[in-house]
Amino acid sequence: MLDIQNLNVVFGTGRLRVDAVKDVSFTVKRGEAYGLVGESGSGKSTVLRAICGLAPITGGRVLVDGRQVTTPRDKTFYRTVQMVFQDPYASLHPRHTVDRTLSEPLAIHGEKDAEARILQALKEVGLGPSFRFRYPHQLSGGQRQRIAIARALILRPKVLLLDEPTSALDASVQAEILNLLDDLRRKMELTYILVSHDLAVVAHLCERLLVMRHGEAVEETTAEALRSGKASNEYTQSLIQASQGFTRKPSQATAIAG
Repeated sequence: MLDIQNLNVVFGTGRLRVDAVKDVSFTVKRGEAYGLVGESGSGKSTVLRAICGLAPITGGRVLVDGRQVTTPRDKTFYRTVQMVFQDPYASLHPRHTVDRTLSEPLAIHGEKDAEARILQALKEVGLGPSFRFRYPHQLSGGQRQRIAIARALILRPKVLLLDEPTSALDASVQAEILNLLDDLRRKMELTYILVSHDLAVVAHLCERLLVMRHGEAVEETTAEALRSGKASNEYTQSLIQASQGFTRKPSQATAIAG
């Protein structure tokens, strides 16, 4: 479904040049959930932005469903690929109602039956018709992210790019959104690329993943290897250890207690 070949993204020139993504390649099968993990600044979100046209592709190719994407992206691309952003407080227009937010992509693409499509989209993300004429400030963080997901799905795309969709939410709400995304993928036969620094989130939602560091691909592995701690690369092992948190040695704890 997605074929990323030797992707390069460069910002700036001369002394200000930043090689944000360096020769990154991976493929994502139809219906698969694929993860991009790494520390902040590793280039994982830039990969998503390059795919959907929000960051310049300096080198390499991006193919979606066998077709190389063009610059600028055309309407056909956005019918196939949509993105859910990290911050639900920034990704929704504060002066637009939910109804206007969801109707805008339908209007751009000349879709009919907007009212029925909006009500269906709200239902799919677990929200009732009463949310239709609310403003973002009248919604919780989890409800905002559900609206952002509904907006991404309303054109019936095949691919969703998920840029840390739960990192700005409370832990209990994170689980709800992850379960919603998992259910939607299975029901609608969607293909996901999920960016996250949280290995537990990636292991829960994805089958395979790519570990990135300093804009480069370090290792491609599986969620099962992540859960079992059997990653072969030293950097990946350090990420796994860091994700398990800090634990004080018993002897230290005893000494402090004493």
